[in-house]
Amino acid sequence: MHGKHEDAVPPPRELRAPARASTGANTGAFAVLFVISVAFLFASYCMARALIGGFGAGVGTIVMAIAATAAASIFLWWLAPFADFAEIFWLHLPADRRARRGECPHCAYPHGGRAMCNECGESTAPLPAWTLSPRPVRRMARILVPALIVGAAAGEAWMRLDETRFVREYEAARVPYARARAFPTEFARMWADESGGMHSEAWPAFERDRRWTRPAVPGTNQAPTANQPRERGW
Repeated sequence: MHGKHEDAVPPPRELRAPARASTGANTGAFAVLFVISVAFLFASYCMARALIGGFGAGVGTIVMAIAATAAASIFLWWLAPFADFAEIFWLHLPADRRARRGECPHCAYPHGGRAMCNECGESTAPLPAWTLSPRPVRRMARILVPALIVGAAAGEAWMRLDETRFVREYEAARVPYARARAFPTEFARMWADESGGMHSEAWPAFERDRRWTRPAVPGTNQAPTANQPRERGW
């Protein structure tokens, strides 16, 4: 009798399984999200800066580029559920597997249909399914704020480094000089004018061919004029 009574007594609280994933698992998930966010925001800042145009950056240009980058961060919010990745992978998924095997979802002890586990003293009911809650959203916000600062700072440093290299190349060539910006802003072009002034513009040579809706006359390379008959489909 005495032995059975001892078996039914739950162990002290400190022996029970933790309700959350380990700190190390969460730190790893947050680090991965931070690196992804910094890389995306770095590229976003560089492209915003190139689209704004101009060689060098004043306070106004930097503020506009940061604002555009912050707006682009909306595309990172779909990663918010991954802020709970550690809980999903180390807590919910193992608990679901244990529950299907008739084991305690907390400690994997066979509970034999009892409502309370004799091993850890926790409820043997399956854990509630994971749902998106304010917690991963708050976590993602804490990740994005420093990621925006680091990404924008790195982007501005990269753009200035590219401009410094361009000035050195021009001084070495001493001829009219122009080239595309460095990755990820190859769509923009830098050039030096006759007086040595430095310029930068996105798509400077872009010109839309307004004849694209008027196919060439069959057998020629010319677009049909207003007086020429059009075939069906033109």
